[in-house]
Amino acid sequence: MRSKRFLVVSSVFLFSILNVLGQWGSVNAFNSSTSFVKTRGSNFVLDGRPVYVNGFNSYWLMVLATDPKDREKVTSVFEQAAAHGLTVARSWAFNDGNTSGALQTSPGVYNEEVFKGLDFVVFHAKSYGIRLILSFVNNFKDFGGRAQYVQWGRNAGLNIKSDDDFYTNPTVKGYYKNHVKTVMTRVNSIGGISYKDDPTIFS
Repeated sequence: MRSKRFLVVSSVFLFSILNVLGQWGSVNAFNSSTSFVKTRGSNFVLDGRPVYVNGFNSYWLMVLATDPKDREKVTSVFEQAAAHGLTVARSWAFNDGNTSGALQTSPGVYNEEVFKGLDFVVFHAKSYGIRLILSFVNNFKDFGGRAQYVQWGRNAGLNIKSDDDFYTNPTVKGYYKNHVKTVMTRVNSIGGISYKDDPTIFS
């Protein structure tokens, strides 16, 4: 039984190694291409060729990059990720409320210094061939999330019954849509490219 278990685990490990090696061409494609990743059927394609992604989650990149003293930690993450063949990072493009380091302090009101931290993340991800999945909101209360949006609605006198009204209340939905638009139309203070026009952003 032990030998069978070892064989299965070893086979899975070997398959993972071969899978990564087989995707090395797509790693190089990510590094060298300045095109947007698109979809074709059920595949991601880059410059017309299928690509496979190796991703990781670093939700805190913007938070660290807001403080210039911590920015080398962000570039270190990208450097290590690229060295191991990782191509996509998921990170937060939100931090809502009155807490220290918030990006959006109230509906439509933004902390420019925090936004510059996000600019740093986007600009330097490109340098290491890393594409970004930018999340706009959290389902949980951490970093504000949908609970903060509905609280803003309550503060405005709206009749809100639960956090689920985030999905249905027109005013609260408007707060969120405005945030998405603000991030997408943001012009990077370092690179001078609007986020919606920057192929560094995978999705």
